[in-house]
Amino acid sequence: MAFKLNDLVEICKKEEGFSGVYYTAILLAAVGRKRYLVRYENRFNEDGSRFLTEAVDSDEIRPSPPQPSGYNFAMAERVEAFVDFAWRVGTVIRKVDPNYYVKLDCNGKEHHCPFFKVRRHLEWQNGTWLSPATGSESSQENRSARGDQPADPGN
Repeated sequence: MAFKLNDLVEICKKEEGFSGVYYTAILLAAVGRKRYLVRYENRFNEDGSRFLTEAVDSDEIRPSPPQPSGYNFAMAERVEAFVDFAWRVGTVIRKVDPNYYVKLDCNGKEHHCPFFKVRRHLEWQNGTWLSPATGSESSQENRSARGDQPADPGN
């Protein structure tokens, strides 16, 4: 997928400790054919004085996933929870309306998460959003990722 200047993207580094952790960033420039310069929105340089800017490989970048509003998660459903300034993949282990307890894959810890900091876990593969649980794609999610509007069900 070709990204554009100022696209909001998510970065999942391939390094140990970053698996299943997605940091929000702004795409600043292409660096060669398969690398991009990004500025993170929630990661800082070593002295904490400014947002971290770095070059990342194209296979570490995905667009921001589409998210329907008002989604109700079930027990054992794969989700992403916004914990420690990043979206982290995990599993719903308990629901306390309207919030969730999520067990994170990256460290095995359980976190109490407000409902607005939990979203469906989707995988970006070959330009398509897939639900890892079913392996299926959602046409509405794919259109949303491209910026198209879903068809009006009344037509």
